[in-house]
Amino acid sequence: MTKYWNPRRIKRIKDRKLRAAKRASENAAILRERARSYTPGDARKNAGLMLDALGLPLRRRMLARLRREGTMSVSKLVEPFRITLPSALEHVRVLERSGIITTHKHGRVRLCVYRPEALKELARELTSRGLEYNPNT
Repeated sequence: MTKYWNPRRIKRIKDRKLRAAKRASENAAILRERARSYTPGDARKNAGLMLDALGLPLRRRMLARLRREGTMSVSKLVEPFRITLPSALEHVRVLERSGIITTHKHGRVRLCVYRPEALKELARELTSRGLEYNPNT
């Protein structure tokens, strides 16, 4: 017969509570990440993410270079800007989360690809709100 104060039982109960709390925390983190990531079809949220991403001049210059020269690695992309690689990766993540660029790994190299349809989507959303946006400037 198992007694109420059995140490193994008490440990099992504590472990169960810890696992439940960990799952809840992970689920909350996933939901927060989804709220801050590009979602096809949700134009209003995507427009906000894109405008936030384009708020820094450095990111706009990175995007212009990527648009002008095509697909390239993160290190090559940020070479003229003289910023550290961890800082560059954070800027690339923001651009990727907003849907303006996509990245994929080829071996140890992360390649960045410009998505022109993202800015067209932003232009459509701003026009529908009564604002004008010209992506060529």
